[in-house]
Amino acid sequence: MTITQVLYALTMEQHLNFSAASRALFMSQPALSLQIKALESELGYRLFERTTHGVTLTECGRAFCEAARPLAAAWADFKSRISGAAGARVLRIGLGARVYSNRLFRKIVAFLDSHPEIEVSFVTEAGHDFLSALREGALDLALDRLPPPSLLDGAEQFASWTLIEEPQCILLPRNDPRAHKNEFRFSELQGYAIITSLENTMEDRTLRYLCKEHGFALNRLYRSDSMKTNMDLLRSGKGVIIGPKSFASYFGVAAVPLSPSTTASLDFICLKKNADRPEVSTLRRYLQKLCAGR
Repeated sequence: MTITQVLYALTMEQHLNFSAASRALFMSQPALSLQIKALESELGYRLFERTTHGVTLTECGRAFCEAARPLAAAWADFKSRISGAAGARVLRIGLGARVYSNRLFRKIVAFLDSHPEIEVSFVTEAGHDFLSALREGALDLALDRLPPPSLLDGAEQFASWTLIEEPQCILLPRNDPRAHKNEFRFSELQGYAIITSLENTMEDRTLRYLCKEHGFALNRLYRSDSMKTNMDLLRSGKGVIIGPKSFASYFGVAAVPLSPSTTASLDFICLKKNADRPEVSTLRRYLQKLCAGR
């Protein structure tokens, strides 16, 4: 058994889907499947049940993953310590779509160009569970929306700072007659097709939270882990998207503010224990100054 196989199993527990887990790990699905099978063979029991309806965690698998989580955290801490001892400063940053719609990506790269001592990796997969990746040590920080408190497990572990707050809107094709409305009430969404992220992602869970909070039932859903695909669906009239105002100009669509008014934020998120790392705090202060007043 290798530590890599243990981390693969934890990623599979998170996604319960070989395709999604392999994308998160930047490896092929067959390679991941072989590694999980090899681990199960050595253990002598199945971690995951594969059926025609999907993948589920076995009781043994649940016990294995529960025991493996402290090991994964210790491994991440070990790597961080030896990297620091060698003088290396590595940042693994999860980037949500709001980074791009608010035109921050190039400015982040410009900042990193001025700090050649920092080696950076960007993770940009749509629907990626950045919070789980932060807990497991796979990311050092994330620039994305913090979910509602009721959906934030282990909130005490995280530190967050709001960089930008903007109105939450209904996104529509520009030629849609409804695009000229002054506001869009939540009650008017009843019966509409909604375009969203993959099932059980944080975006999907947040959408369901909004539905429950404002008392409307979801009718039809189109799901994708690609923002480009979602916007293509929107432009073709397949449904609407609930999203921040900045998406409108960036993706070339119309935005009608929601009523009652709600906001969507772009947050700087990290584990509290990493908040004072020089490379983390320096980037945070830069972004706070850059976004002040926006």
